[in-house]
Amino acid sequence: MASIGLFQLVLMLLVLLLILVPILVVRRRAKARRASPARPSPPRPSFPPAAPASAAPVAATPVSPAPYSGPATPISGPATPISAPPVAAPVSPAAVRFPDPAMPAGRGAHLGIDFGTSNTVAVLRTADGRHLPLLFDGSPVLPSAVFAADDGRLAVGRDALHLARTAPERLEPAPKRCIDDGHLLLGGDEHAVPAVIGAVLARVLTEARRTLDGATPAVTVTHPAAWGPARRETLLAAAERAGVAAAELLPEPVAAARFLTRLHGTVVAPGGAIAVYDFGAGTFDATVLVHRGGRFDVAATEGLGDTGGRDIDAALLDEVARVYAARDAATWQRLERPATAADRRARWTLLDDVRNAKEMLSRASSTLLYVPLFDDELLLAREQLEAVAAPIVERTVAATKSALWTAGPAASTVAAVFLVGGASRLPLATTALHRAIGVTPTTLERPETVVAEGAAA
Repeated sequence: MASIGLFQLVLMLLVLLLILVPILVVRRRAKARRASPARPSPPRPSFPPAAPASAAPVAATPVSPAPYSGPATPISGPATPISAPPVAAPVSPAAVRFPDPAMPAGRGAHLGIDFGTSNTVAVLRTADGRHLPLLFDGSPVLPSAVFAADDGRLAVGRDALHLARTAPERLEPAPKRCIDDGHLLLGGDEHAVPAVIGAVLARVLTEARRTLDGATPAVTVTHPAAWGPARRETLLAAAERAGVAAAELLPEPVAAARFLTRLHGTVVAPGGAIAVYDFGAGTFDATVLVHRGGRFDVAATEGLGDTGGRDIDAALLDEVARVYAARDAATWQRLERPATAADRRARWTLLDDVRNAKEMLSRASSTLLYVPLFDDELLLAREQLEAVAAPIVERTVAATKSALWTAGPAASTVAAVFLVGGASRLPLATTALHRAIGVTPTTLERPETVVAEGAAA
């Protein structure tokens, strides 16, 4: 019994030690931490105080982009399109600053404007050599449309198209076509053609000045190669109305050739020729240029003033009409000849969707087209688009062959055929050209900006 009692006492002592020892260790460590000196906190980074809202922005020195070594390959596909020299990252035009804060923002900057029949595109070359497409309401494409308000003011671009939904008689959708008219009648009021075109150029110049902190850059405006002195004088008068006293004029195909050789790096031997296939929204031009003495001279040009991407839109709309007019002629008549504000809005919606469907069918094999008033969706296939577009594309191919024939021996060996203009994205155009002239056309990543890029170079 005595041995059992002793065993129990030893066991109790061991249990007590197991409880007390950890407690003593924890208390000893806490006491040691309190006795040790406090470690200094790491210093916080020092930031300069924020400048007040009224202070002038501080000019930052951008890093110059690496020299262009060739066309960039997009992630979206294996093809290697031609593009402008890449920059380090997309830059918001409003954020552009120049290397030397003491230099006026506009010095060394150059604005290239491709004033088109249906759309206008502009590219700004900054003092440090970057090329920035100007954005208009978030898009690099500005509709050339002009709307005359009741008070005489001229609205441009998407604003003009929006206002025209309720007063279409006050809209001129393509002022370039009116270059010879002298005056335009918009809503009962006459407006001089230079003033109407000048409103478009002024809208572009406003965006450029915003990019350059209010400074005005040097300006080059392009025009068709076939334009004579009278039309060029009207364009210069429009530039003066826009606030440009000494604009330079440059033929559109020459600007395209400048882009292809200076920025893209296309090599054309002296005496060699290139063909520019310019398929825009409102017009088409085919031009053959010959490389002589370090410059490109126009050897021949053929223009179609009534052929463009909008004509393909109209042909596609006729295909839609064939389906829905047979289903309900009265409802389709409301879309064809709208008499109320609601019907006019429905027609504008349909026209926009037809254009978007055409553009999507250049990338996809099929798409759906919503038809207002019928509240229906029509399935369209690329084969349908190509069937209605084929006669229009064949006209452009015939004009291109005519320009090559007119150029004579200079065009016997064409180094390249370049497709520019938004409508040239149509795959049928590439196929038809290759079949007709035996030269594989070079498609461009951003065909609508090529002429403006060359004008700014």
